[in-house]
Amino acid sequence: MMLSIFLYSISLCAQVIAALYAINLFFRSKSYRLACGFMAAGLSLMVGRRISPLLHALNNGHINMTDAWLAVPISFLLLFGMFQFRRLLIELEDKNFALDRFSKTDALTGAMSRIETFSRAELELQKSFRSKKCISFLMADIDHFKIVNDTYGHPAGDKVLVGLVQRCQEELREIDIFGRVGGEEFLIVLPETNQSQAMEIAGRLRESIASKPCAFVDDKEIIITISTGVATFDPQIDSVLGSSAILKKYYALCDQAMYRAKQAGRNQVSI
Repeated sequence: MMLSIFLYSISLCAQVIAALYAINLFFRSKSYRLACGFMAAGLSLMVGRRISPLLHALNNGHINMTDAWLAVPISFLLLFGMFQFRRLLIELEDKNFALDRFSKTDALTGAMSRIETFSRAELELQKSFRSKKCISFLMADIDHFKIVNDTYGHPAGDKVLVGLVQRCQEELREIDIFGRVGGEEFLIVLPETNQSQAMEIAGRLRESIASKPCAFVDDKEIIITISTGVATFDPQIDSVLGSSAILKKYYALCDQAMYRAKQAGRNQVSI
């Protein structure tokens, strides 16, 4: 009898630990909480399945030795399986988090990715429909960026891109959207900003970037300039199309304005 009680006690401890692992995963996991909840509930109920033979043995002294011996490997297999499942699930959620972050952020510069930029811009357009406030789009492109790469090398060009992003993020508001949409092209979305305000912000960015070096290579300063195109959406005037169509339209408009700034001599802002 003592042996059977000992075996059931070991199996009970193993299943309690397995159930605690499952409960921990239930509170920790967000993507797989439902599955973890079912496992936690099932393992917790199985703990009761291990307690009942112990109570039965203590009450009348009768116990099934075969069941007692089988309970030990079954409980430890559940524990080891739960331990491996927990490790696998944590690794999977960490990878999902990294993948989600990678999809939303440009890996080189830290600016928003193209997909995330367009997604956030469309949401801001929908807010603009409701608030009836203007939203402005700025397309900024580095002037003569090929010369930078040819002169200093592509690693230096990467440093310039990173420096440009940092400079712009310092100048912009937290609500503004700043994303890399091309090699050296960046889309800036300014919620609740009319055309004159957008021109002022674009001018401030242009002056800030042209006034200081964006990178240093062998103690040499690399100073760049940008050409910027501005297009402003007014929901009280142009709200016939849906948010997706309006985004495409004003993306094209600020892109065309940026090329006009290039044709006018670069280091300029055009609407």
